[in-house]
Amino acid sequence: MADTCLGTERKWRMVFCTSRPSRYSAVLNTLRQTFTITVTGSGPAATAAIETAPDVVIIEDQLIGGNGAWLAQQARMVGQGRSNTVVMVGHQNAATTRLLEEGMIDAAFSDDLSAGEFLQQFWRVFGTGEEDSRISLISKPAARVMDDGRKMYSRLEEMVIDGGIGREGRMVVAATADSVVSLADDPSVAPMLHQLRGHHDSTFAHSLRVGILMASFGRAIGVPDDQLRLMAETGLLHDVGKLKIPLSVLAKPGRLTEEERREIRLHPEIGAQLVIEGYSDLPDLVTAVRHHHEKLDGSGYPDGQAYGEIHEMSLCTAVVDVYSALTDQRDYKQAMDQEDAFEIMDSLSGHHLEPRLYKRFRELVMDGRHVGAAAR
Repeated sequence: MADTCLGTERKWRMVFCTSRPSRYSAVLNTLRQTFTITVTGSGPAATAAIETAPDVVIIEDQLIGGNGAWLAQQARMVGQGRSNTVVMVGHQNAATTRLLEEGMIDAAFSDDLSAGEFLQQFWRVFGTGEEDSRISLISKPAARVMDDGRKMYSRLEEMVIDGGIGREGRMVVAATADSVVSLADDPSVAPMLHQLRGHHDSTFAHSLRVGILMASFGRAIGVPDDQLRLMAETGLLHDVGKLKIPLSVLAKPGRLTEEERREIRLHPEIGAQLVIEGYSDLPDLVTAVRHHHEKLDGSGYPDGQAYGEIHEMSLCTAVVDVYSALTDQRDYKQAMDQEDAFEIMDSLSGHHLEPRLYKRFRELVMDGRHVGAAAR
């Protein structure tokens, strides 16, 4: 694993050994945001590149004129005494299993993954564990939120596969929401938000960030304590429907097709279906999960609700969600500066975002005592 945390100024170095560079063009274009990459085939060129001790080596197991397993062993030998990441790409077989068992490689990816699936798996191997650890070092409240959030998200992933979020899931989300609310008044909230915006486990990090921002927003506008937890839970769950969207679509680098856009636009309806059983007594939360993409002019989705029809919890969630989406880093885009994000949001006020709530949220973020440092 890499020995330097993501988010530092230094650019990591990667060697990508492949006889089919065009097959991985979308992956390479995205990874170049973080890595200086040498693309090579096999033979002396690959050996020479690996001997420079890069942070990451990715190798196809079947290279023309070369032996992927041998290159993996070379990469691990070069990395002795320091931490590096070695990944094999190809069909799972006995040789790959042996390399994993012997610690010659850190992970094995199938060679039929989409670009989005490849990137998601890669960041979980290389980056997200270190990112979690770095955030946990900010403060004890931040560490508690990160630990509770990761447990929550892992459990929700399991529950979504089983069909929905029931009583047990609600208890897990409530525990995370309690941690989030306790963080809302802590001075470490701003650096934690800043770290989350660049976290490569994007759906998890975005949902956790929205949950924290919702709690901070609620505190700023004088929401009672019992409603603060509801706002935090709503933020944590607003995108839960995305757990049902294929990674090939959700994390796809580059432009989505119209069919893929339609698939992603299903996530509010899917999310509401997932939470309806566990939150039948909290209709405001279920409504916000379903309607956080509605717009005041009626052009939003899924139901085309307009001003006067959209619940205030949905309106609050929409404001925070848009801000977080603009200022988050994703595999397919860089994080936007706070000022640029607000310039866009200014243009959305009145026809998309509720002006009164947006104005108050903007004031909150611009006030550096609260969350203003989160996106500077």
